[in-house]
Amino acid sequence: MPTLDPVGAGDHVCWLVGPDDDFTATARAFAADGALFGEKVLLIGAPDTRWSPDGAPQGLLVDPVAERAGGAAWGAATMLDMVRQEAEAASRQGFRALRVLARMDRVWPGGVSPREIARHELDMDNLVLARTAVIVCAYHRSGFQPGTLEQAVGVHPHGLGTRAEMPGFRMYSAGTDCWSVSGVVDFEGAETFRTALEELVARSATVRLRCEDLALVDAAGMRALVDAACETPGRRIVVENADETFRRCWSLLGYDVPQIPVELAP
Repeated sequence: MPTLDPVGAGDHVCWLVGPDDDFTATARAFAADGALFGEKVLLIGAPDTRWSPDGAPQGLLVDPVAERAGGAAWGAATMLDMVRQEAEAASRQGFRALRVLARMDRVWPGGVSPREIARHELDMDNLVLARTAVIVCAYHRSGFQPGTLEQAVGVHPHGLGTRAEMPGFRMYSAGTDCWSVSGVVDFEGAETFRTALEELVARSATVRLRCEDLALVDAAGMRALVDAACETPGRRIVVENADETFRRCWSLLGYDVPQIPVELAP
């Protein structure tokens, strides 16, 4: 998406913030839209950011760095719990939804691994399923390694930023233990794909992948699928709506065997 203007309840957006982006102006507009649409606003970031023209925050404002400096154990798990609690509170208080904008370099000021990003963002994606929240995770390029940014975008349904840094595929929640995969999983995105899948199989005995919008999976992508499925014993991945090309290549590569815990659903 070119701007944050069309986002609404149920959306989970990764914003790759570049050096030329006016973060402050965009944050102000995002918060103002929340007030306009009757949504409760939660802003996670630095306290010196001018979230509104007069400098006053429009909604709740939390700075993870300041919280940690004060002795609090503030991290990604804290953010997840806060968003969940505030979304429930917003519903009770009569708001249409909870509107969240988070500066992820403040959540992870010392850097973060691709696996940690996958875990956190997949959990956040589960929260928006009930359409009680709209969440924008702002990743400033200066605060993260390039490969980490690709991981971040791949596990968000929507992205805002430079097209060249967008991965070829997206994975997002489509229900309990069910995930939609779209786009292209090739050599460039295979490692990101595997990282996300490993996190999913670590938490669920059976993971369903809906692939009706998946255009292509090459040999590297299929290898990543196999490796992720075998990562944790006793787990299984069910691939739904795979096309005939996928099925034929899967068989030719020798993966259609009982030893590999991946099932291609009819």
